[in-house]
Amino acid sequence: AGLLPSYTFEEDEFYSADGAPAHVAAQRKAGFMKLAESFKMGPKGTAKEAEMADGLSDIRFTDTNRVPFQFQKIVRENLKVASIVEKSEGPVLTTIDGEEMIDVSGSYGVNVCGYDTYKKLMHQGWLKIKDLGSNVLGPVHPVINEVIKPLREITGLDEVSFHMSGTEAVMAAVRLVRFNKQRPLVVTFGGAYHGWWDGMQPGPGNERFTSDVLAVKDMSEASMAMIKARASEIAAVLISPLQGLNPGKPPPSDLVLMDSAMRKTNDRMQDYTNWLHRLRKVTAELDIPLVFDEVYTGFRMGQHGATEFYGMGPDSGLGPDMIVYGKTLGGGMPVGVVCGKKELMHRFDKKHPLRVNYIIGTFSAAPMTLGAMSAFLEWNKKSKGLYENGQKKTDEFIESCNKEFIDERLPMRVDSLTTVWTVLFSQPGRYHWMYQYYLRSEGLALSWVGTGRCLFSLDFTDEQYEQVKQALLRAGKRMQEDGWWWDGSAEGEKNLTASTIKGKMSYEMVTKM
Repeated sequence: AGLLPSYTFEEDEFYSADGAPAHVAAQRKAGFMKLAESFKMGPKGTAKEAEMADGLSDIRFTDTNRVPFQFQKIVRENLKVASIVEKSEGPVLTTIDGEEMIDVSGSYGVNVCGYDTYKKLMHQGWLKIKDLGSNVLGPVHPVINEVIKPLREITGLDEVSFHMSGTEAVMAAVRLVRFNKQRPLVVTFGGAYHGWWDGMQPGPGNERFTSDVLAVKDMSEASMAMIKARASEIAAVLISPLQGLNPGKPPPSDLVLMDSAMRKTNDRMQDYTNWLHRLRKVTAELDIPLVFDEVYTGFRMGQHGATEFYGMGPDSGLGPDMIVYGKTLGGGMPVGVVCGKKELMHRFDKKHPLRVNYIIGTFSAAPMTLGAMSAFLEWNKKSKGLYENGQKKTDEFIESCNKEFIDERLPMRVDSLTTVWTVLFSQPGRYHWMYQYYLRSEGLALSWVGTGRCLFSLDFTDEQYEQVKQALLRAGKRMQEDGWWWDGSAEGEKNLTASTIKGKMSYEMVTKM
C-alpha cells in the first residue's frame, strides 16, 4: 500500500472515472454542483472550520479519509462537511449556525443510551465524587467498588484494570497476556480493528512491520489449523465481535467502497456464532487465552454486550478469558477497561522480582470517570427493556427500508447487527461513496467512515426512525437522478462490473507511476 502512487482526477476524469459517456458525466456535474450549494456553511461555521483546519491535524485526517484519494481534491473544494456543533437534544445535533442534523454516527460507538441520558449520568457521577474533586489522582475514590463489582458479575472474570481509552486498554491487554503466558504471538482476524496502536495494526495505516501479530482469515479451517500448530507461541487470540457484520473484511468505510462485492454482511450469523463457540473450545483446550475486544460492542450488542449476544456469557461455559471495554461504559467520559482472569492480570513475576509488566496511566481510575461509569452501570442494570425495544425498532427499520428500496428500484439495501447498521449496494459502482454526501444534505450526521457504520441510540423515537428512512430514500433517488449509478445498460453496452472497475483502476495506477 505504501508504494501506491498518489494521483488526482481533473474535472473531466472526476465525472467519468467509470467510463460513463459525456451526457452522463454532464448529468453528474450538474447534480454535484447543486449538491455543493447545500454544503455551504453559515458564516460562523465557515470561519471556525478554516481556523480549525489550519491547526488541527485530526480534522485534516478525517477529511482526507472520507473518499477515495483520486476524488479528494474536487470533493474537498466543494463539499465541506460541518463538524462544529454546540447543542444536542435527543439524537439531534445543532451546528453553530443553527442547522439541525439527526445523528446516526453514535459518536464512534459511544452513544448507546442517548446524549440526554449521558448528560444525566455525568451529573450523577459528579455528585458521587464532588467532595473529593476530579483531579485527585493516585488515591482511589470508594466509588470504584461500584464499578468493579458489577463488571465482575457481568463478565464472570476475576479482576478489573482501568485505562484512559479503548486503544490503551487493548495495549494493556496484549501486554498482560504476553507477560503472563510468556509467549510472543497474538492472533487477530483479517480486517478486525483493535485500535490505532501500531503494535496491533498490521497492513495499511501502519509504517512498522509487526512480526508478532498473526492476522488470519475468519471462519477458516486453515486458520484453526495454524492456531493449533503454533499454540506454544500464541499468547492470545483476539476477537472483534463486530466482525459478525462482515467476517474477514475491514471495518466498513466509504474510503474503500468501490464495488458491490467489497462490502456485504454475512447472511449466516449462526455460522459465525458456531465458529466463535468452536474457537473458544479449541483455545481452551490449548491453553490460549481468548480476548474479546468489546471497546465498540460492549453494552451495545445487548445489555451485557457481545458475549451475551453470541451466547458466551459467564454462565455458558464459553466465556472469554479477558474482555476489553471502552466507549459506552464511560458514561460520557473517556475510558478503557480490561477484565480478566486472575492469572492473566499479574504485573510482576513472583519468581523473578525484577521482571515487571509496567502498565500505568495518570488518569486511569480518575474520580470523575469512575463516578460516570458507576452511574452508567446503574442505568444498564435497569435497561433490558430498552435494549430489546431498540433491537425490535431497528429490525423493523431494516425491513421497511429494504422493501421501499426494492419498490423504488434503488440499487441498495441496509443490514444490521443489533443497533449497528450499514448501507450495502447491489451493483458495482465507483461512486457509491457519494451517497454519504447526499445523506448529509438530507440532514443526517455521519461519522468519517460514512455509510459504512451507522448507529441508533436507544432514545430514537418512531418518528426519528421514519425521518432517517425518508432521508435514505430521498438521497438514493437523488443519487440515481444525478447519474451516479449509471451501469451502461441504458446505452445497450456491457454492464459495468467489478472486474471492469478494478481493471480501469489498475490501468490508472500503472500509467501514473
